[in-house]
Amino acid sequence: MGQERYEGIDEQRLALVMEAAGLDLWENDLVTGEVTRQAVKIYGELGYSDSEIGAFIDNIFRIIHPDDIDRIKTALADHLAGKSANYQCEFRIRARDGRWVWYANHGRLMDAAGGERGHRLIGVTFNIDHRRREQERFQEQQLMLRESERRHRELLENLHTGIVVHAPDTAITYSNPRAAQLLGLTPDTMQGKLAHDAAFAFVDEQGEPMLPPAYPVTRVLKNHEPLEALVLGVRDAAARVRWLMVHAFPEFDAGGRLKQVVVNFDDISPRKLAEEKIHHLAFFDALTDLPNRRLLMNRLQAAIAGAARTHRYGAVLFIDLDKFKTINDVLGHGMGDQMLIEVATRVRGCVRDTDTVARLGGDEFVVLLPDLDQDQGAASQKTAHIAEKIRLALTDPFQLHNTMHHSSPSIGASLFAGSGDSAEVLLRQADMAMYKAKDAGRNTMRFFSAAMQLAVETHAALDADLRHAVARGQFSLHYQLQVDAGGRALGAEALLRWTHPARGAVSPMQFIPIAEESSLIIDIGNWVIDSACAQLGAWHRDARLRHLTLAVNVSARQFHQGDFVARLAAALARHRFDVSCLKLELTESVVLGDVAEVVVKMRALRALGVGLSMDDFGTGYSSLSYLKQLPLDQIKIDQSFVRDISTDPTDAVMVKTIIDLARNFHLHVIAEGVETKAQLAFLQRHGCNAYQGYLFSKPIPVDAFEAMLRTYPETISPNQGQTT
Repeated sequence: MGQERYEGIDEQRLALVMEAAGLDLWENDLVTGEVTRQAVKIYGELGYSDSEIGAFIDNIFRIIHPDDIDRIKTALADHLAGKSANYQCEFRIRARDGRWVWYANHGRLMDAAGGERGHRLIGVTFNIDHRRREQERFQEQQLMLRESERRHRELLENLHTGIVVHAPDTAITYSNPRAAQLLGLTPDTMQGKLAHDAAFAFVDEQGEPMLPPAYPVTRVLKNHEPLEALVLGVRDAAARVRWLMVHAFPEFDAGGRLKQVVVNFDDISPRKLAEEKIHHLAFFDALTDLPNRRLLMNRLQAAIAGAARTHRYGAVLFIDLDKFKTINDVLGHGMGDQMLIEVATRVRGCVRDTDTVARLGGDEFVVLLPDLDQDQGAASQKTAHIAEKIRLALTDPFQLHNTMHHSSPSIGASLFAGSGDSAEVLLRQADMAMYKAKDAGRNTMRFFSAAMQLAVETHAALDADLRHAVARGQFSLHYQLQVDAGGRALGAEALLRWTHPARGAVSPMQFIPIAEESSLIIDIGNWVIDSACAQLGAWHRDARLRHLTLAVNVSARQFHQGDFVARLAAALARHRFDVSCLKLELTESVVLGDVAEVVVKMRALRALGVGLSMDDFGTGYSSLSYLKQLPLDQIKIDQSFVRDISTDPTDAVMVKTIIDLARNFHLHVIAEGVETKAQLAFLQRHGCNAYQGYLFSKPIPVDAFEAMLRTYPETISPNQGQTT
């Protein structure tokens, strides 16, 4: 009785321990096959009823996961065969709701109660589902981690960005293959190298060798601050440079101590090359590869600033090729370009390495000569010496298309010392001096002077005022008498005069060239023709004056306007007079170019009834060759020939020849600039019977002109008195 009581207490204790440990005890008699103790707790955990549990005890494998059955049987067989000290197995059981729950069996073969060995298999079953799920999650995480590491490693190895990790002593602890490639090394040789190793040949953006203190890793180690967007180059064995954009940053451990420096860099060589090309296009001439105007102005401004600091003179040379347009037009632009390239080469060969040779465009070149001398005279002499070298170099023949061609330069020079000088002003001054060289006969050099500057300023002021002169009524016409051999008035030439409100009377020699440089000459010319037609209309209403002729100068630019004939026809219709009284004087420059087109337009003018006269005849090379083709009525002998006909045999012969030509071509002839009786006598003697000049009258306003006519013989018809 006492024994049974103690066994009951032991049984209760065992049950308490088993419950606390979450164990379900079972026991099988291997001899009889009887389950002497059933593990029923697990079935309750799985949600099965008591009636269902009985069926499972007879065939537990009905709810074991198919993949685990063989594992259970193998583990049991191995233990029964003595291959394992214990029976241990983990498996899954299907819960009533269909879930698979992990359990484990731990058991051992025990002696039977009668002392027979190996007749009882005793063990426990317990729930390991949480542990197994955690293990599975851990395994999944490990798998994901390994996959992430693999991808990360693959990414680093295939990045186009080079990555290098340096220890605090600058030794390389990691580098990806791209880093070795960009640095011109192999991955093996990279490992462990220090930053100052001779294998690294870095250069700065100017191409100068970079010293180790300037290396990215060194700078980060010193400052413990990130380094952003540093551009450096790596020079290879062939002296080629690969350009890199470098970023570097420090990494610290949990204690705030520097752990490592990570440097990453990208190859920006294509971008650098593109930038250099863009820079070259922006600052260099595409044809000659010389600096262009933009780069010249930058360097000139720097040179002016340098001169102000050092008190040393510099100079600017402005070079223009004489008659380059003729070569370009005759040989074509290809040969012209070839000549410009050769000019650039020759000029560069005449100057110092510190000088700048630039091309502004066309055939204009500029040479900047900085740092010449502290003495102005010495600087001028050096400038003149270099200009002479250039002049001689450019007068040598140019071989173009297997033919030798000659040219020469006109060179203008302007000195600068830095104080008050500006690049634009210096360039303009040198340009003005160049035009003075052209005026002096070309193939020479001239220095800029203050007188040139005054002339330019006056020119600019007149140009500005001239633009408003028509609208403000500042122009008027003066009339210079034209007479026949009998002293009778044939008519007049209308001459433009400008009365400026502040300057007073401005000479036509000043303002006409300015007007001809721009479209102003067209507006002014239209005003002159309309005013002349208005005056002829007024004379037409006066019986004594209606037969006067009026000569009007027409500029080449005005003549070549597409609507010139139509404008003239409108003026004729507007003012109503005998159109044969209007005579248009054309200069020889009108007919230069397309002669056929000029002839067509002159015939259209003749069809309107107006007369046509060739002004300043004999002063141009084209007169004789074109004279036969042009539908002219009259030629006017230029005053430059008339002036010395009584003293210069050459001028006398020229005038006689022109008179004879006019007679042979059945043209009227008139001489201008007649100022002496000797000149008049010569002209009358050789058959010129119409004259104009101060001997008869200076140009005067219309009121004075009409008053003067009262002292002259009876006015004659325009077709009378012009014998040849």
